[in-house]
Amino acid sequence: MKRLSVLMMIIFGLTALTTVLTGCGSSDGCDTLIKAGLESAARMKEAVCNETYRNMISSSAALNDSDMIHAVSSENVVEYKAVYEVTFDPEKALGTITDRVEEFDTLSEYLQTKIIAQVYGSIPTLINSKKGSSALAFAAMFSDSGSIKHKTQKEKTILVFVFESGYPIWVTYNSDREGTVSYVSNWIIADCAQIDSEETFIRELHIDNVPTLEVKKIR
Repeated sequence: MKRLSVLMMIIFGLTALTTVLTGCGSSDGCDTLIKAGLESAARMKEAVCNETYRNMISSSAALNDSDMIHAVSSENVVEYKAVYEVTFDPEKALGTITDRVEEFDTLSEYLQTKIIAQVYGSIPTLINSKKGSSALAFAAMFSDSGSIKHKTQKEKTILVFVFESGYPIWVTYNSDREGTVSYVSNWIIADCAQIDSEETFIRELHIDNVPTLEVKKIR
């Protein structure tokens, strides 16, 4: 019985460690990030659906694309169909922003950090670029950002919210040592209705060419 108790304590400890390292393993921690993501999604939808706002910020036809506006206005961003966590090694994905990967190690730590931040920001842009310039302009203009108080051991967390219809929302969370998590949210011009698994997620977003990228459904 004593051996069994020790074994159970070891298993519990390993589970707890995994929860800390994955960043979104604990229910409370993940719920906090998801709540912020959904609030961001609601703000993004409000911006897209407000004609006065659209006309005030730009006269570009891309921001008044009827198909994209309809896709957003008809989706329910209050309740998600699924939430996927995306992970990848940013250094191995440097090729998404530059063909001079071999020079990365010559940069200072500060500049390396800036480059890595650009890598994380480049993935949503790469996805939307495959849909054309209108999709890029739309996603860029109607992005959102914010911050919350939340302690996590993970510096970066990427969650993608998929709804019953319309477009997914890609949220990149950045944690600092003071317990603040800042985030940036982007529309992904892809069809939520076509996504029902990790495999269909990768296929619909066309991200199978990003090195070391992994997708896991967490909700």
